[in-house]
Amino acid sequence: MTRSARGTVEMPGHNVRQKAGLNRSILGSGWGSLVHRLEQKAPGRVEKIPAAYTSQRCSACGHTASGNRESQAVFRCAACGHTANADVNAAVNIAAGRAVTARGGTASAVPVNREPQHRAPPSGGCVGVGIPRLQAGEDVNA
Repeated sequence: MTRSARGTVEMPGHNVRQKAGLNRSILGSGWGSLVHRLEQKAPGRVEKIPAAYTSQRCSACGHTASGNRESQAVFRCAACGHTANADVNAAVNIAAGRAVTARGGTASAVPVNREPQHRAPPSGGCVGVGIPRLQAGEDVNA
């Protein structure tokens, strides 16, 4: 994202000045400071997921191959045929914590500091909490 737009002598770049300003703002954002502050605010709840190969891994079956990316926007799994937007597929992999290493294995089997997942309340017998409803003919100011 922060590559130079200068180009070469034969093919000079376009919008070099604008790209330089964008690069300065991206690099000056301080992403490391943001992560450090989040870890201070929510200790044990921040999980760093390496983004490597998440755009090549299928979110449906887990198959990782460079051929899964047909183009910048299209993802099609060579193993199961799952088709999705490439960015959406990578985001699902990152959200699920399914980063992979260069050799194709999972980066970490199960995060040890993952927040426990809460179960849905049992169906039936749900008790409403909050503002009680008015009955027919009942006055609000009474």
